[in-house]
Amino acid sequence: MAMNVKPLNADTTFLIDFIPLFAPARASARFPGSFTVLIDPWVTGSSSVWKESFQISHHTTSPCISSLREIPQPDLIIISQDKPDHCHKQTLCTLPADARIRILATPVASKLIRSWKYFTHATIETMQPYNSKNDESIIRIPIPGYSSFSQGGEVTVTYMPQRMDPTRLHNAIGLTYRAPNSTTTSVNGSVVNLLNLPPSPQDSPMAGNFPDPMNGRNNPMTPPDSPMELDGNSPMFPSREKTISILYSPHGVAYTAIEPYASSHLAKESALPLTALFHSINTEENPWFMGGVVAVGYPGGAEIIRNLGARYWISAHDEVKDNRGWSVAWIKSRMYSSEEAQQKLDEETKSTVLHQDGKHGTLGPRTQIFRLDVGEQLRIV
Repeated sequence: MAMNVKPLNADTTFLIDFIPLFAPARASARFPGSFTVLIDPWVTGSSSVWKESFQISHHTTSPCISSLREIPQPDLIIISQDKPDHCHKQTLCTLPADARIRILATPVASKLIRSWKYFTHATIETMQPYNSKNDESIIRIPIPGYSSFSQGGEVTVTYMPQRMDPTRLHNAIGLTYRAPNSTTTSVNGSVVNLLNLPPSPQDSPMAGNFPDPMNGRNNPMTPPDSPMELDGNSPMFPSREKTISILYSPHGVAYTAIEPYASSHLAKESALPLTALFHSINTEENPWFMGGVVAVGYPGGAEIIRNLGARYWISAHDEVKDNRGWSVAWIKSRMYSSEEAQQKLDEETKSTVLHQDGKHGTLGPRTQIFRLDVGEQLRIV
């Protein structure tokens, strides 16, 4: 499967297109089996908490759009928290009031959006915290198959808040995407495996097939391949593409909040290591009486990588915004360049690659850190 990632601002607004692997490299998000997600849109105006004298933020890098009407309507909008730089009223209200759009939001954010009384036909749903004993805490969105012979795909969305976090900043949103089964029937009734079609050319040097950054035998959380993945040519086990997995946590989250989800849901979906981690690289911290840690930054992201692996670490919430107001006077930041973070992660990974018996293991391909420019598209295959 393939995934296109495009930041619409320099902070935390991402447009993500999930696309079947056999789709042309320049296929639109409307290609059969595709699914588009927009996360935390803020593309116009300022962001203010309470009142401007308390806190107000402006982008220092202009977003690539100024209205959500400038992009095709996504299949889903996710609002990861109620703070205005994530749940931005002015931006969301650039959508038509009668837009038939599905919005998934955290409990406080969904209540806030409903209070605006702007949308007349939107479906606004509240994400409940993940519970490994309650499958309904995972939101499952079916994707139709290519024919009556083809098994459908699925997108899952999961909300994982950190306990004892009065600021409501620290959580993670987990997404998985499994394309419809690639085996279907042709006009004359013969069986066709769409994965066997000639591959389309790739867009850029960034696009390509990258091996897993962790060896599954050394990762106890990654189960063996299922029969459907072991033998794609067998009529008993039709071909199925691997599941894409994303963890979106711009402010960072304690690993204890996501471990049950990883060891249960992601393991069952054969979705480890992660395809991509969206996480801050820079750290931001207020005094305890102003809420404490704002962005966990590199240390928190590196901990997730050590436990779950990831092909890509995509910088999120790292824009150096124009912040004003007395609430931001005490913030202390630690800035990392992409090169510094990559070198640090490479060194730490080399020193911690061990088998369970304590002997040195084989170092897999590294996690690649990207700080994407606004409007730049990264294609992951």
